[in-house]
Amino acid sequence: MRTRQALKNMIASLLLQVVLAVSGIVVPRFFTALYGSPVNGLVSSISQFITYMGLVEAGIGAAGTVALYGPIARNEVDEVNGIISAARTFYLRSGAIFLALVAALVLCYPVVVQNEIQDVGFIRVMILVLSFNGIVDYFFLGKYRVLLQADQRGYVISIAQMVGTIVMMAASIWLMEIGASALLVKGVTAVVYLLRSVAVAMYVKRHYPMISFREKPRMSAFSQRWAALLHQVVGMVVNNAAVVLMTLFIKTNALVEISVYSVYNLVGYSLSALMNAISNGLGSGFGQVISQNEKEVLKKSYSSYEFLFFMVIFIVYACMLVLLYPFIKLYSADFADAQVYARWGLVFLFSLAGLIQCIRLPGLTVICAAGHYKQTQGRAILEAAINLVVSLSLIGPMGLSGVMIGVCLSYLYRTTDVIFYTAKHFVQGSLGQTLKRLISNGVVFAVVVFLGFRLIPQEVSGWLTWFAYAVAYGIGVCITFAVVNLALNPKEGKALLARVKGLIRS
Repeated sequence: MRTRQALKNMIASLLLQVVLAVSGIVVPRFFTALYGSPVNGLVSSISQFITYMGLVEAGIGAAGTVALYGPIARNEVDEVNGIISAARTFYLRSGAIFLALVAALVLCYPVVVQNEIQDVGFIRVMILVLSFNGIVDYFFLGKYRVLLQADQRGYVISIAQMVGTIVMMAASIWLMEIGASALLVKGVTAVVYLLRSVAVAMYVKRHYPMISFREKPRMSAFSQRWAALLHQVVGMVVNNAAVVLMTLFIKTNALVEISVYSVYNLVGYSLSALMNAISNGLGSGFGQVISQNEKEVLKKSYSSYEFLFFMVIFIVYACMLVLLYPFIKLYSADFADAQVYARWGLVFLFSLAGLIQCIRLPGLTVICAAGHYKQTQGRAILEAAINLVVSLSLIGPMGLSGVMIGVCLSYLYRTTDVIFYTAKHFVQGSLGQTLKRLISNGVVFAVVVFLGFRLIPQEVSGWLTWFAYAVAYGIGVCITFAVVNLALNPKEGKALLARVKGLIRS
């Protein structure tokens, strides 16, 4: 049952990320071509500040999900109701703080970018539009999401978001085609987010009739939320500091550089989100296994997960490294300042950052499922410190490239730490196996990338040509990695195949 639910979550998350990737690549291209790099950079910059303001969530979702694993598995309805009632209370408090921060951003942010965009009214309304999703989340959706994720029904949220994204993408493109304002285009996203949140709430009320928010809140269940918050803070710093640092410390054409970053990050974020979709889909399953102390089940499941996941991420980032430069050239061809986008250094750094970050995901899935937030907070702080120190040191002489070097170094430290921590505390004896898999996949990665640069032209005539090369190269890379991994790990391959057959028959 756990495996089937995990598979549902994984498939729904993967489909969602594919839709988000398409939307995240197509819509900004139309947006940048129509409204220009400065406006696109403005939207990216505001969005990152709002993301940081989301820290007022204070680890409620992560702590609430972990707290619910046990009560849901034991069918303790009163305990579940007490926990989600507490989640509702915490979300309302956080929402009030979020509103205050939005008001402060509306007042102060225009001063930061007034040299590049002088329309203060436009900037302030854009802030309000982009912050609407956060308001809905705190005052309405958050409490439902915690319950669904803990009960291995995260696929409900994924399906609702997938449908909403498709509607938003179609409406946004239509509005841009008829020349609508940038504010109206972004306003569509807010309306769609509200509608899909209503759909999720209706699902919960229909499928969980026993759920009530009137139970006395079990505030003690959220004792881990401050440790979870610290990890969220670190995640914000490491994954989103680039835009904020460029906004504050790049003196000339900051919004243009942010637009360049956002274009590369469209690809980088989309691929990392796909990888995260796999780990998120399995998180609640691992959480229930750990809560019931099924050590042998955990060991076998983790080994299969790591075997498949490492193979997938090395395939994905080999393709990214070889195909990204011609993609950026085509993507930015219609931009007024197209010449500033295609840069070999950024192609390498974004690909390297994504690969290093995703290597940690199998271990991080287990750490988060076990609720080891407090135990690992010192390590997380060090990751953020490395990122900030290196980025601030290099942003002056190297600009965006300097920031990305800081990102890569911080990822390298934390990924190494996660591998060792998981082997020590959860899956004893797995370190040698993990290192063997990394080395073998790394060697294959180097070979296929070398061959890829020799076989794939980095200047192509159009999208159909690029797509044809991408498909051919992707198939070749997949076959190569599959053959090598199955040859080196025949037992793991058979175990994985047996799991798949079991799912099909059940």
